[in-house]
Amino acid sequence: MSKLQQYISGSETTNNSKRIAFVGNTAFSLYNFRLGVMKSFVDRGYTVFAIAPGDKYSPLFAADDITFINLKIDGKGTNVLTDIMLFCKMINIYKSHSFDFVFHYTVKPIIYGSFVCRLLKINTIAVTTGLGYTFDAGKWLNLFVVSLYRKSLQKVKEVWFLNPDNRDVFLKKHIVEESRSFVLNSEGLDTDFFIPKPKVTSEDKFVFLFLSRLVKEKGIEEFVLAAKLLKQKYPNTEFQVLGKTDIQNPHNIPVTKLIEWDREGAIRYFEDAMDVRTFIADSDCVVLPSYYGEGVPRCLMEAMSMERPIITTDNVGCKELIEHNINGKICKSRDVESLAKMMAEMYLLDAAERNEMGKNGRRKMLKQYDEKLIIDIYHHKIGLYLS
Repeated sequence: MSKLQQYISGSETTNNSKRIAFVGNTAFSLYNFRLGVMKSFVDRGYTVFAIAPGDKYSPLFAADDITFINLKIDGKGTNVLTDIMLFCKMINIYKSHSFDFVFHYTVKPIIYGSFVCRLLKINTIAVTTGLGYTFDAGKWLNLFVVSLYRKSLQKVKEVWFLNPDNRDVFLKKHIVEESRSFVLNSEGLDTDFFIPKPKVTSEDKFVFLFLSRLVKEKGIEEFVLAAKLLKQKYPNTEFQVLGKTDIQNPHNIPVTKLIEWDREGAIRYFEDAMDVRTFIADSDCVVLPSYYGEGVPRCLMEAMSMERPIITTDNVGCKELIEHNINGKICKSRDVESLAKMMAEMYLLDAAERNEMGKNGRRKMLKQYDEKLIIDIYHHKIGLYLS
């Protein structure tokens, strides 16, 4: 019987190893972004839990001996009663499973989970994966969230950030002191999974791929407008959009709009895929003209690891990855003409130059962002607090 089955049936066996939990706002993100880290703890004898709202990724954890616990989280909601219920459920879960250490990701798990760990005297680290739209929201919401962050993080062991800019925001707002802050070099990527693959589709078609959650700040509208400009001049270009809509985000792009753009011939829209490697392999360049509050964009790391050149902005999180004319090109934020110009320049490069950009991107991934490097940091930090 797997641990997941044991948990559901209530017959979970006693395990004397340390018990560690990873808590996020989606099972998708835990599975896709942190599975390697969780598996590394399983391999070293820890009992590992993944806690998030259930989705199609929830059952997959069992294959790696990770117990999944379904916890409903209204990530963008502001209903006080709902949040109180979330807090109470977290207390029950954390208390009943006697966690030794907890990693929290994203706003509500960090805030309420950190309060719970403080109450139950559980060691914890908060990992801010980007500031999203929260810090750009209305003044009252911004002030409220900052206040909650400041109070909830008082007793966490450390607060991790994926880029220095995000840490500077927290330090400037006096949310956490510098001595407990740490910049993690992204969440890492399995470069043995995202390996270079040759393009198999027609060489006559040049494919730009937009690969991201479909919210306005990711630059999807700029991508579509640039596609319309380039399509007129370079008919053998194709502009693909792959990603899922985020209905909880107030700036979500509805599916109906994506279908409309597809019917107009501006883009080819593909619904979200569990494995994006085929789409990356069949593209010539991956584009993310983001002005979102990024951590470090996963889609750009995946493209770089597969030796595809990238086009992105000098935005928080993105600028950590891009080196202009080395592994891709930088365009201005919210600037369709700048984006179109960089895309045209990429298209007009000869294949050897683009291939070299792709190779440079993978070298950067192996040197700075490989998952193995991040896993070593997790285990080093755990060793400091659980020794």
